[in-house]
Amino acid sequence: MDSENKQRISIYLDRELVQRTDLCQPLAGYDSRNEFVAAAIEYFIADLQLKNSEGLICDKLADTIAKASYDGMVKISKGLFRYVVEVEVIMKMMSMVLKIDESEIKEMRKEAINNVRRTRGKVRLDSFYSRKDYESL
Repeated sequence: MDSENKQRISIYLDRELVQRTDLCQPLAGYDSRNEFVAAAIEYFIADLQLKNSEGLICDKLADTIAKASYDGMVKISKGLFRYVVEVEVIMKMMSMVLKIDESEIKEMRKEAINNVRRTRGKVRLDSFYSRKDYESL
C-alpha cells in the first residue's frame, strides 16, 4: 500500500448507502470499499468537469468535424476533377469517331438526365444491355 500518497479521512454515510455500496463493489470489480468509493468520487469529479467545460469540448469537436469535412470535400473535389477530365477525353474521342450531330446529343443528354434522376445516380452501362435497350445507347 502506498500510504505516502494517501490520506485517511472520516466520512459519515447513511447505512443504506453503505449497504448498496457493499453490494455494488464486487459487481464493479473492486476489491475494497476504499477502491470503490475512490473510483466513484473520480467519476463524479470527471462528470462535473465535463459539464463545466461542455462548451469548450463542443467547440473543439465542432472544429475537428469541420476540418475533417473540409479535408474530405477537397479530396472528393480533386477526384471528381480527374474523373471529369477523363470523361471529356472519352467524349472527344467518341465525337470524332461517331460524328453524332448536335440534336442527337441533346436527346441523349435529356434521356441521361432522366435516367440519373430516376435511378438516383445508380446507372450502370450493363443495365442497358440486360434490358435490351439498344436504342438508348
